[in-house]
Amino acid sequence: MILLWTIRYLDRSTKDFGDRVLYLDTKTLDPANTAAIEFTVESKTTRTDREILKYRPLFIEGGWGGIGERDEWESFTTVGPVEYFEDEAGNERSGDELVQLLSGSQTARLIPHGANQHDIDFMMSERTPLPLDGVVLSQQEVQMLAYFIRDLRELRGSAFMKDGPGTLKMGSSPMLTADSNPMLETAVTDDEIRSFVTIFRRLYLQGKREFANFVKVCPIVVRALEGHPLGDWVSGAVAEYQRNLESRPRTLPQLSDLCIFSTGLLVDVFLYTRFVHQPNADRERQFKECLVQLHGKHDVLTWLFLTEIRRLSSEIKSVGQVIERWFNCYCEHHGIKPDIVGTLVDDHPGLGVIEKQEDKRNRLFDEKAEQLARAMWEASGQPAGGPADFLIDARSRLASQVEGTQSRRGG
Repeated sequence: MILLWTIRYLDRSTKDFGDRVLYLDTKTLDPANTAAIEFTVESKTTRTDREILKYRPLFIEGGWGGIGERDEWESFTTVGPVEYFEDEAGNERSGDELVQLLSGSQTARLIPHGANQHDIDFMMSERTPLPLDGVVLSQQEVQMLAYFIRDLRELRGSAFMKDGPGTLKMGSSPMLTADSNPMLETAVTDDEIRSFVTIFRRLYLQGKREFANFVKVCPIVVRALEGHPLGDWVSGAVAEYQRNLESRPRTLPQLSDLCIFSTGLLVDVFLYTRFVHQPNADRERQFKECLVQLHGKHDVLTWLFLTEIRRLSSEIKSVGQVIERWFNCYCEHHGIKPDIVGTLVDDHPGLGVIEKQEDKRNRLFDEKAEQLARAMWEASGQPAGGPADFLIDARSRLASQVEGTQSRRGG
């Protein structure tokens, strides 16, 4: 595996930026390092992309010129965190350090990519203690915040939030046409998606039934933190969330001109046709109108839905973590312990501990096949290859025997 890493660096003496191009051929490493670094690269996620830094000394500076001509390359990939900087000596430097070196100001800050105005305002604000003494929440407000945090924790721990909305494979052409055959592939199952949507809708829906949804609990925190920069940040984040619901989905460039429906409509259409309720005529019409805009490709529409609810959930999670930290401090400061109905897992730790029937059957089959292989090996005089040499034949014989028994029972 050939790894290529381009690092942005600042020469502190000249204050000029440059690119340091590194490469690494993992075949040149010892087996342990080869396995470790290839595992790090192949299993990388946004949460683990900095793990490659510990292998920084193994990389060679020189880029393609150093790699040279190779007859056989098993694979090639680029590596390295997106926002990673070094100085001229190869030492890591934060974005703030670089800005301060360039500006000469010790208070200068680097604005992260994608930051909104409320993020910038909070970054530039003066750090002040969170208000606790003068804040009094009603019993209903405490209940609302407690239930919101309960559901937020479920949302965070879901398989869908961990593994994401999957990938949309466009096929031979990147453009979507009536003749395209795009395919949606996900790591999560249909059951896991449905489980996630059940949690998501409690935080998303704004009807009377969901009294502790995201939009309803945020004003409680904003009022409690009135005059504090964190309260202003929460208010700005909620406004951004609402704008995102009203805007078009953030999608692939080749799809952006096709989608004229809003993110909010897309989410509602799916919730009220495939998850929460059986669709009425109006929802059916909306679903078909969205589908027509994407040349009738169900995979594309579903991918858009999954992508958008993941993005909305990330926004809820980001603000929710702030709310949770403040609420925990508030409860501890005032000696409050909210009395709410917990999740099923909270109340029933035995859920899921019993082996599923299919898993049990597969496990028992493997055990009996190994038992039969050992018996066949012993009956053959225990040849040098051991029982493993008989395992394929043993599995075949056992499968034939089991299937034959079931067939006779069925007859």
